[in-house]
Amino acid sequence: MLDFLIGLLMPFVIAFVLAYIFNPIIKFFENKFKAKRGASLFITYGGLIVVLLTILVMTLPVIIESIIDIVNNAPTYFAETEQFLINVSRHLENIDAATMQEIWDKISNMLPNLSSLFVGSIGEIFKKTFSFGKFIFNFVLAFIICFYILLEKEKIFDFLKKAVYVVLGDKKASFVLTVSRDLNDNVGKYFTGKIFDSIIVGVLSGIGLFVLKSKYALLFGTLMGLMNMIPYFGPAIGMTPVVLINLFNDPKIALFSLIYLLVVQQVEVAFIEPKVVGGQLGLSPFLTILAVTVGGGFFGIPGMILSTPIMGVLKVYITEYVETKSQEIQMSNFDNPKGQ
Repeated sequence: MLDFLIGLLMPFVIAFVLAYIFNPIIKFFENKFKAKRGASLFITYGGLIVVLLTILVMTLPVIIESIIDIVNNAPTYFAETEQFLINVSRHLENIDAATMQEIWDKISNMLPNLSSLFVGSIGEIFKKTFSFGKFIFNFVLAFIICFYILLEKEKIFDFLKKAVYVVLGDKKASFVLTVSRDLNDNVGKYFTGKIFDSIIVGVLSGIGLFVLKSKYALLFGTLMGLMNMIPYFGPAIGMTPVVLINLFNDPKIALFSLIYLLVVQQVEVAFIEPKVVGGQLGLSPFLTILAVTVGGGFFGIPGMILSTPIMGVLKVYITEYVETKSQEIQMSNFDNPKGQ
């Protein structure tokens, strides 16, 4: 039931993510050129389609070829891993030779099956996560929902505002709407900035990996940019295949690629993100990881991306609420000391 509900809500989650991306562009056309909302939307959508088609035509064939090449070479990578482990075992002179031979015989029998299982699992993961029909349906539906959200956002917000006042009353409604406005502002600014931040990281990663002669530099640069949207987990997830794949071809390239990507991440954290995103959200690593885990568990990658700024705003209000209540309790104890 929960999976069904999450699947049902997924297009709306994607639509809100898209709305945060498109809203600044639409505001730009409205403020700069005095364009009407409908015209701004059509210009934005039309420009986006042209840009996406151009990028897809230029990069998608190379990326798909790289993915197919990685999957096809998976058995070779497993075989090389097996040979590497065997070579290591030859240096372990203190281990009984018969025992070691028995272990490697079992590993040798397992690796072909493991290779097939790995390739099959990769295909199954992509099938479940990026089922073509489901992906296209959700994406197209999200674009349509996003269009109408942006077209009638004032009417939608006015209706929701009235509904909140009717259901909650003046005091609670004012608080809820204040939190909602802060959420909207923070999520919008954070998300828009993070997109540009991730584009910069992706471009720097791709160019650097190409210069270092890394395999699949375009694919890995794109992966680093996408994974940079996810705090903490993302960069580590992006670096892992870069190092592993290059390790089988040239360990030096793998090492230099890892060092370079670590440098890019440090530059991103120290200089790029504070300038582009506007500083950190004041979240501890624990709260960030908690937010990403919970958000990803319910809504996948969109949830992982949006959970951090939402948690940042909630933390401010929860902290403020706790401090206020704590002060009220202290004042109450001061006014009514025990024994009087």
